[in-house]
Amino acid sequence: MYQEKQQFRQPWLWVLLIGVLGVTLYRQESVSIGIVVAVLGLFAFLRLETRIDDEGISYQWFPFQLRPRVINWHAIEQVSIRNYSALGEFGGWGIRFGWKATAHTVSGNASIEIQMKGKKRFLLIGTQCPDDVRQAIEQVKHTIA
Repeated sequence: MYQEKQQFRQPWLWVLLIGVLGVTLYRQESVSIGIVVAVLGLFAFLRLETRIDDEGISYQWFPFQLRPRVINWHAIEQVSIRNYSALGEFGGWGIRFGWKATAHTVSGNASIEIQMKGKKRFLLIGTQCPDDVRQAIEQVKHTIA
């Protein structure tokens, strides 16, 4: 079994958010301060959890999804690890919808690409550990084969 938890920890994002907070505090706008603090809290707790096991590949955006979304192995036509361009292909990170895919990413450029049976669009899940994911997928393939 493989499990990965990713959070938004990019320095540029936090500099931007704290800068906005600083400007808001300087202007002393109480409603705006509340909104900025809520957004900061959201980014502090938001995480993408990915799991690969005998059941399939699952992902969950905590705290928004209470249960992970599971893609069973029997529903997967093809799975591969590939590099992608978050800005070029999807316009950024997070939950993104492109012409050919839906992406769930936090940072970086490595991903799990999942083509499901009977679907034209594919699912892309970002990963910070592509080699570990590749190894986990190979282990599961040998287990369920």
